[in-house]
Amino acid sequence: MSPTISRLNAYGARLYAELEGLTGQPSGYHRVGNLRIATHADRMDEFRRYLGIAEITGVDAKMLTTAEIGRLWPMMNLEGVLGGLLNPTDGHIAPADLTQSLAVGARALGATILRNTEVTGFTQAASGEWIVQTGNGTIRCEHVVSCTGNYGMQTARMLGLPSQAMSVKHEYIVTDPLPELVARRKAGLPELPVMRDPEQMFYMRQEGDALVMGCYEGRGECVFTAGVPRTFGMELFADELDKLLPYMEKAIERVPLLETAGIRRVVNGPQPYTPDDMPITGPAYGLRNFWLGEGNPFGVTLAGGIGWQLAEWIVEGAPSIDMSPCDPQRFGDFATRLWSARKTEEAYERTYLVPKPGEELTACRPLKVTPIHDLLAARGAVFGEIYGWERPNWFAPAGVAATEEYSFHRPNYLDQVAREFKAATNGDVLADISHAAKFRVSGSGAARKLADLFGSHLPEDGQSTSCTIYDKRAGILAVFDVFCAGPTEFVLTSETATERNHLDLLQRALAPATDVSLENLTGRESALLVSGQGTRAALTALSRLDVIDMQAEAMDDASFPVGSGRSMTVGYAPARVIRTDVFGAPAWEIHVASEFLRHVFLQLSGALPGLTLIGARTLEALRLSAGRPGFTTELRGTHSGPDRRQSLVLFEVHGAPSSVPHGAEPVRNNAGQLIGSTTSGGMDHAVGCPVGFAYIDDDRMQLGAEVTVRLLGDWYPATIRKVLNQIHTA
Repeated sequence: MSPTISRLNAYGARLYAELEGLTGQPSGYHRVGNLRIATHADRMDEFRRYLGIAEITGVDAKMLTTAEIGRLWPMMNLEGVLGGLLNPTDGHIAPADLTQSLAVGARALGATILRNTEVTGFTQAASGEWIVQTGNGTIRCEHVVSCTGNYGMQTARMLGLPSQAMSVKHEYIVTDPLPELVARRKAGLPELPVMRDPEQMFYMRQEGDALVMGCYEGRGECVFTAGVPRTFGMELFADELDKLLPYMEKAIERVPLLETAGIRRVVNGPQPYTPDDMPITGPAYGLRNFWLGEGNPFGVTLAGGIGWQLAEWIVEGAPSIDMSPCDPQRFGDFATRLWSARKTEEAYERTYLVPKPGEELTACRPLKVTPIHDLLAARGAVFGEIYGWERPNWFAPAGVAATEEYSFHRPNYLDQVAREFKAATNGDVLADISHAAKFRVSGSGAARKLADLFGSHLPEDGQSTSCTIYDKRAGILAVFDVFCAGPTEFVLTSETATERNHLDLLQRALAPATDVSLENLTGRESALLVSGQGTRAALTALSRLDVIDMQAEAMDDASFPVGSGRSMTVGYAPARVIRTDVFGAPAWEIHVASEFLRHVFLQLSGALPGLTLIGARTLEALRLSAGRPGFTTELRGTHSGPDRRQSLVLFEVHGAPSSVPHGAEPVRNNAGQLIGSTTSGGMDHAVGCPVGFAYIDDDRMQLGAEVTVRLLGDWYPATIRKVLNQIHTA
């Protein structure tokens, strides 16, 4: 349920429908519609949520009743069907026909297509041009776009890059012609929509007078983990019908005419996939003008949209939609070949499972842990995962199960997050924030280069401030908390999942300089956030312990104001302490070398009686309540380009909805016009109602203005609580 995927798919569907008119060559596109049926209440909630995404992305979609499904698919057994979701302009396409149609159009526009030409290597000239070695000579070009499907691993290996694009086996059958479909064709009736029964894990579509039936069965099975063998060309794997049989039985229950159908063909072949079921699309890490269009789990469905965005990226300097979910740099060094294979199998297995908000997956965990992981676990931590890191989501008190149950309505952890939220606003709390991305930029040229990069003044020695990297075409590329540790040393901190992306950005910006050094401190340096009225006295005491002659650190407002930082000891450990007051109460980030984190945590735990540990879900709730926009949710990329003006607003929802905003919900004005969409949201435990951020297509939006927000199919009144600075957006 990604707006990015929705937009890519919609573009491809429009392109394929128009392609024959553009090229004169049939594209093989059958615009028959795409039907998903629901036999579980959670699936209906998923469909209702998707309708909101469809509205903000301009996709035609509608809910169907059971009776309407019966008229659309008359040979379906409707037992247990609660309803369905139809995309009427979607369909299916013959890849070979599409390829020929695209090739004809490309040649007409001046492209040269070299068939039977194997790429054997890449080098980059001093001019920046790429030299592509092939079996038929070399090709010099300014840009390379790699869309090599099952060969993505070999391509990455030639470039010295890891590959998270894997191949999995996928099997389907094609039946013999069916009399019922022959009769439909002779009667002039339309082709059946593509049909999916996700609870039973299968899909089905009409192919001429036959049916195609496939499934996402059992555990996914990765193949070619060492690369595609040279002996493997257009071959298929041996039939494995035994794996399909349980799903075929379910398909027969749903479509009884399948029971007597003969099987004309079994197709069992490799299909590109990724660890998170999203394409790998965009610039390759560490390489200039090398672009990836790899690991596309959606196959030809998204091919047109991916080509559209890559072309804009290359020609215009930025994509026109938010492509961050497909960023090749969303995976770090932790994403080894084995990790990628197992996570890809997990993603394949979950293709048809209901994706509930906040859901945590379990494969390949735990992987990266902080030095206090066991101490947090012993205190009831319920862990989630981000960028390979284990981090507490919340803490289960005695008598509460340390497990998460996910829901579109009220997840089981909501009360515990409310408890931690209350502690954060009324007591002393601590959170492990070691997983944040951290970089050190140092050297005689550091201040000059960073000032140029940020386009703003840097903080003074011992001060911290927020700095932004902005591009007039791509918008906001990065937001860092920058601390000046000295005239020639700066420490930059950013959100966890941006580590590889921001490292690449800094390397590109700073690489030409010989008087600047860049270090990735993530993992080597850990951090705790402590907040509350008692933290000031605790840090003062811990700065001297029981050494009478030692001068304690002054932590009062005058001596240690918000935005300042210093090197000091916490217990016996050297630390960099920065005052943030991020959520109102006195708050401090305590950064230490990772080997000292355990000591510092135990010292703080002993110095703060009644200390409450809080997790990532509570930090997110505090962020929303305070009205602090996040980089990955509110500020990144297309939300800050040059083409039009919008208001970034914080709103609160009325009417006691059973759900909360999660992002990508439509927002309308009181006249019923679509005026924007949400970016993130949740429950504000301070006031007991849902809140969220949204971008509104009105740069005159006023505090207190009334709008409506769609949550799971129903519209609720909402009031604008906060209007942030109007921002140029793409």
